[in-house]
Amino acid sequence: MSTAALALWLSERGYCAWGRCAAPGCDRYFTDTGRRTPQRYCSTRCGTRVRVAAHRNRSR
Repeated sequence: MSTAALALWLSERGYCAWGRCAAPGCDRYFTDTGRRTPQRYCSTRCGTRVRVAAHRNRSR
């Protein structure tokens, strides 16, 4: 039952609806919630951590 629901959901979306977090050191996976831009991080915490690190590197 759950396999059929997953197959239906993926066929409606037309792309892979999950992925691995792009933050260095994070090995979590996530399901994309369907926002306009593709999701890259498992949480806002990981996204913020990456953006703050990039900002600090630019400031040096």
